[in-house]
Amino acid sequence: MRSSLLLSLLLALPAFAQGTTPPPEPVPPSPAPPTELVAPPAGSPDPLRTALAEIAADPLFAGATVGVRVVRVRDGETVWEHGDDRPLVPASTMKLLTAATALHTLGPAWRFPTWYKIDGKVDAAGVLDGNLYIIGQGDPTMVTERVYRAVMGLRLRGIREIKGSVIFDDGYFADSVFVPGWTDPDDMKSGPAYFAPLGALSVNYNIVGLVVRPGAAAGQPAVVEPELATPAVVVESAVTTGSTRSRYWLDVDRELDESGKVATFKVRGNLPSDSDAKTLYRSLTDPLGNYVGAFQSVMKAEGVKVRGSFKPGTAPTDAKLLMTEWSDPLVDILAQMNKKSNNFMAEQVLRAVGAETQGLPGTTAKGLQAMATYLESAGADVDASTLVNGSGLTRTLNLRPSTLTSVLVEMYRNPELGPEFVTTLSVGGRDGTLAYRFRDDGMEGRMRGKTGTLNGVSTLSGYVTAVDGEVYAFAFLANDIDGASSRARRAHERLVLTLAGTTGEVADGVEPEEEAPR
Repeated sequence: MRSSLLLSLLLALPAFAQGTTPPPEPVPPSPAPPTELVAPPAGSPDPLRTALAEIAADPLFAGATVGVRVVRVRDGETVWEHGDDRPLVPASTMKLLTAATALHTLGPAWRFPTWYKIDGKVDAAGVLDGNLYIIGQGDPTMVTERVYRAVMGLRLRGIREIKGSVIFDDGYFADSVFVPGWTDPDDMKSGPAYFAPLGALSVNYNIVGLVVRPGAAAGQPAVVEPELATPAVVVESAVTTGSTRSRYWLDVDRELDESGKVATFKVRGNLPSDSDAKTLYRSLTDPLGNYVGAFQSVMKAEGVKVRGSFKPGTAPTDAKLLMTEWSDPLVDILAQMNKKSNNFMAEQVLRAVGAETQGLPGTTAKGLQAMATYLESAGADVDASTLVNGSGLTRTLNLRPSTLTSVLVEMYRNPELGPEFVTTLSVGGRDGTLAYRFRDDGMEGRMRGKTGTLNGVSTLSGYVTAVDGEVYAFAFLANDIDGASSRARRAHERLVLTLAGTTGEVADGVEPEEEAPR
C-alpha cells in the first residue's frame, strides 16, 4: 500500500511542473528524412553567425516578441543575439537561476533536515514523559513513506506512548503559502497540482491524490476517495457509474472554508462501468494541517499512543534531539526540480536559501536577495531583472537573455559546481521535459537545457555541443505568441540544430511532462 502510494506520487510529479491547464498540443513529426551531422563549412569568416542569422526569418520573429542570445562557453564571446537583450518573461527557465544560486550558497551535498526532539525521558516501558517536537526545514521531498520511516525510528528508540502532545514547528519559513506572483482565479478555484502551497513542514508535495473508480454496476455512484485522509481534505462526490458506452468525463472544483485551510473537493462526472481507476491530483491550501494529519494517521496505524494532542507550536530551545530525518542531497533534488520542472521544489529551495544565507525565517524575498548577490558575481545585469519567485510561475518576472547565458557560462566553467549543475538539466531525446525533443539522428544527448511554458510564452535555455566539440550556451525567450506554442518550439529546435552543426528539416517535438498555466 505504501509503495503504491509513493509510485503514484512520483508519477504525479510532472503534473506540477513549471508551468505545470492542459499540456501543449502534440505536433506530428515532420516527414523529412533524418538529419545528418556535418561540420561547419570552411573558408567562411563567420559561417555559424550567418546560419544563425537566417533563423530570424522564421515567422515566429515577426509575430512574437523574441529575445535570443548565444555565447561560446570557452571564451564567453557572444556568437549571435536578437532582440536587443530586452527583459522578457522567462517562465520556468527561471529555475536555472534558482539551481545555480542554491548550489553556490548551500552546496551540492546540502540536505534538508527534519528534527525530532523531546522534552522528557523515555522509561523502560517506552513511555515518553513529555512532548515530541517535529521541526521542519522545508524538505520538498517528504512523502508518506518517509513519515512511516520516521515513526518506525521513534519506535526503534523505544517510544511506544507519549504522555504529552506531538507539536509541529514550521517556523523555519515565514511567508504566504502561495507561490508569489501567481493569482490566477481559475487556479485558486480548482487547485491544480502545479500551484501547490509552500511550508516548512510539507508532505506529498502538498497535493492530494483523489482516486476515482466505477461503482459495482451501472447506475451506482462511483467511488471517490483521497489516497491519504487528513483533516485538511474533504471530498464530495457526484460521480456516476454509466454503461460501457456512456461518456467518460470528470470535473473537480475546490472550495475553501472561512479559514482557507480546509479544502473541499467537489468531484462531478461519469465513469463507464468498465473504466480503470484514475487518480486526480490537486493542491491543498494548508501544508501544516496536512502534515499534522498525515503524521497522526501514521502514528495511529503503527500503534504509538498519544495522550495529548497533535498541534502546531514552537519547540523550546532546550529540547533534546532524538533523531534527524535527512533528505537526499541538494543536487539530486535540483535534478528532480529541473528535469520535471517542479514549481513546489523550486520555491521550497529558494526559501531555504533565504533562511541559510539571510537568517531565519526563510522567505522568498530573502532567497531573491541571495540570488541577486550571486547574479552580480556572475556578471549579470541585476538592475534589469525583475525577480519575483524561484519557479518562474508568474508573468511579472523579467530577465534579459544575457542574464541566463551569464549563469550558464559561469556554471559550466565552474570546476566544482559546473558538473553538478549540468547533470540537473533535461537531456535532449532522453529525459525530463526534453525526452521527446531532439531525437534526430546524432542529436540525442547533445543538448541539455530547461524549458519554460506559459500561455503565449515558450522558452528554452541550455547548452549545445557542436560536432567539433565546441560548447555553446543559449537563451531563447519567446513572448506574446499568437497561436500554438509549437511555432516557438520549432524555432528553438532550428537554433539548437544549427549550433550542433546539423542540416535538414526540424522535427517538431512535444513536452508531455510540462503543462502550460494560463
